[in-house]
Amino acid sequence: MITAKSGQFQKVGECLYRYSSNGVYYARIKGRGKEIRPSLETTDRALAKRMLAQLRDTRRQIDPSRGKTTLGEICDRYLLTIQHHKPKTTVAPL
Repeated sequence: MITAKSGQFQKVGECLYRYSSNGVYYARIKGRGKEIRPSLETTDRALAKRMLAQLRDTRRQIDPSRGKTTLGEICDRYLLTIQHHKPKTTVAPL
């Protein structure tokens, strides 16, 4: 008879957990009313810490108020960024 091996999450650092059965690290981040627990897909603690910092930084850069931005609004914002370029470097709209 084969029994399933059940592991447990062990806290190893701030927002950093390690699953005991396979040694993979997981992040636990709360923000904007939600909690996410993605796998960092590594068993190396130093790499897991770097990946956690990168994940936090990426999550800070996301602006939830821009979630319902239309394509037209994105195009308008893009046109504002290229208006200082010389006319020959920008393509005229159709």
